[in-house]
Amino acid sequence: MTTNHSVSRRFIASLCALSIAVAANAGPTIITFDAPGAGTGSGQGTGCFAGTDCSVLINNFGVITGYYLDANNVFHGFVRSREGKFTTLDAPGADLTANDFNGTVPNAINDAGAITGAYYDVNNVGHGFLRSPEGGFTSFDAPGSAGYTNPVAINLESGIVGYYGDPNGQARAFLRRPDGSLTTWSGPGACTSAPPGGFCGGTAAFSINVFGTVAGGYDDANLASHVLIRTPAGTLQTFSDPNAGTGSGQGTGCPGCSRGLNVFGVIASYYIDANYVTHGFVRSPWGQVTTFDPPGEGPYGIGCAADCPIGLNDLGAITGIYLDANNVYRGFVRSPDGTFTTFDAPGADLTPNDFNGTFPYGINDQGMITGYYIDAKGVAHGFLRLP
Repeated sequence: MTTNHSVSRRFIASLCALSIAVAANAGPTIITFDAPGAGTGSGQGTGCFAGTDCSVLINNFGVITGYYLDANNVFHGFVRSREGKFTTLDAPGADLTANDFNGTVPNAINDAGAITGAYYDVNNVGHGFLRSPEGGFTSFDAPGSAGYTNPVAINLESGIVGYYGDPNGQARAFLRRPDGSLTTWSGPGACTSAPPGGFCGGTAAFSINVFGTVAGGYDDANLASHVLIRTPAGTLQTFSDPNAGTGSGQGTGCPGCSRGLNVFGVIASYYIDANYVTHGFVRSPWGQVTTFDPPGEGPYGIGCAADCPIGLNDLGAITGIYLDANNVYRGFVRSPDGTFTTFDAPGADLTPNDFNGTFPYGINDQGMITGYYIDAKGVAHGFLRLP
């Protein structure tokens, strides 16, 4: 059991480490990397690809996890040490057949080095996995899952949250406790179907902090999105930004968008207004909401309508993306005082209307940012931005 004292010690240690990092670096440095074995064709590489959730995450010790697509179109996980050494991860039972686009996709890493994610078998069924810091794999499925179980986040105690498909084809959220027991839930009034041309995102959990608070989201019967918070006691609380639209494809923190949750209960995410313009927001533990828009964004605001990557650390710094007026994705960092810094990874494709660019995903308490970028040939590469 983690105590408030241990959390405080980690917070103080993070502040000290951040001070050292700032003193040691004259300015931000971006290191690009490719996992050994990553494919070099369009749609391959290290990072994210069409039809997949995207994850390149970093813990407070500078260890990075993510996945890559090889030349045979098989997904493999990787761990990159702080020193830059790579270890490839293939979960037992993962389908390694060429051109099946199956394999292993890590989604999160905690400060102890435990990793969670999903692997896909020869029947195209997704299963959850937990990889211990020592390298042992444990496979699991959410109760009643049909087709997939997708773990997305893990806390220091190895509590895991994510979502799975139920027999009716709808997404439901789950929590896997450190003892292996699982609990599932749906948002109040969550949609169970969608009209032709619509999409029901169901319910998903995307973040869990050290105290067991879970943040995620759900779509309602009108296909509008809401943030869903699950307290450590299991109570569900909903939240909608007061400026969010209420129609289909609008709302607050689509089921895949509420990743930012820190140890203090601060949440960072996005909302889509009635004009389908996307904005960022940060919500304090006591419910105060601050809206933000990175400078340089295009007419659709941040411009990400679903599965938007966003990272939040325990100091309150936020990282994410925005779409500029030329339809290029750029990275941003928002400091705790609200100051913005924008950046592009070296080699990112900045060609207008290509919808490529730089996609930050995670930020640790030292201010290190990880993500991926797409080059002019359509190949994905990982990056690490040092403060």
